[in-house]
Amino acid sequence: MKLEDCFKGDRVRYIPHHAKGDVNHKDCQTGVVSSKNDTWVFVKYDNLDCRMITGDEPYTAQATDPKDLVRWQ
Repeated sequence: MKLEDCFKGDRVRYIPHHAKGDVNHKDCQTGVVSSKNDTWVFVKYDNLDCRMITGDEPYTAQATDPKDLVRWQ
């Protein structure tokens, strides 16, 4: 994705470099965009306790390179 295409509340999937674009790779993570700055997209990733819905959940967001994200549902 491009930084300008990321918005708060977007459901996204992180694809690590070693997954080589495979969205079903076991190391991919799914979450919700909570914010962004000029470089990073901040994503709250799903965990065992909860599936992120809005990005307002009380969990720490991880800075993520937008190039490693795809839109997800």
